[in-house]
Amino acid sequence: MRAGAVVSTVVSSWPGEAVELARRIGAEMAGGDGENGDAAVVAVGGDGTLFEVVNGLFAGLNGTAMPVLAQIPVGTGNSFIRDLDMVSVDEAVEAVLGGKTRAVDVGRFSTADGSWYFVNLLGMGFVSSVAHGAGRYKKLGALSYVIAVVQETLRLSSSPVVLTVDGKRIERDGIFVEVCNSRYTGGKMMMAPGAVIDDGLFDVVVMSRANRRKVLSLFPRIFAGTHVEDPLIEVFRGRSVRVETGVPWLLTPDGETFGTTPISVEMIPRGLRFFAAR
Repeated sequence: MRAGAVVSTVVSSWPGEAVELARRIGAEMAGGDGENGDAAVVAVGGDGTLFEVVNGLFAGLNGTAMPVLAQIPVGTGNSFIRDLDMVSVDEAVEAVLGGKTRAVDVGRFSTADGSWYFVNLLGMGFVSSVAHGAGRYKKLGALSYVIAVVQETLRLSSSPVVLTVDGKRIERDGIFVEVCNSRYTGGKMMMAPGAVIDDGLFDVVVMSRANRRKVLSLFPRIFAGTHVEDPLIEVFRGRSVRVETGVPWLLTPDGETFGTTPISVEMIPRGLRFFAAR
């Protein structure tokens, strides 16, 4: 390219393929001289694409030093990149060319079916149902999440939740739990306004049982992050999280939907380095 960087491109054709492509790239890097040098991996897509690339690289590198990562935000939500002070494609490209990087925390979660990594957030309960529903309206971009919130509110239900944060047991009749590494979800929705991507802590946002009217009244406040001021919303901080629910809740790691509770989550402080605006 004109900036002098040597670029090799691979394209995924279906959901999940980016995991295998990134795994192969990671394996090739691990099979080299053990040093990734100036190598970088750029994920062109949204939060789901970034999730696949991160997990593929972790699997392929198998303990070898990770390359610097970047995201070009052309997906539905593009939430995580906002905490790197970017929102547009041009800003992301300039960050890569500028060379400034930032170390960020990584979450690792485990279920009965295996373990995975995430950088944005891990939702369960109502928020996961919303993410799943938003997938049906993906062409509408961030508006898809608004539509899904309204639809899922009509099917609103709660479940007994046992939450263990750094060994402290918390019991609630809950609607959702979000284990957040960064602030945003669904584009501009500020789920965890106090989250910092390199502080070594998760912000665990819990909503207790509420009626449909209450949920809909709180929804507009999420765009400013003021929903956390309501007594039904609690935020806990910690490095390890365990979630058990009365009925299995679908999981949403970085916008993907798979797996169910119970689940264990642990923090990997500054486990990845990303190109950032500053």
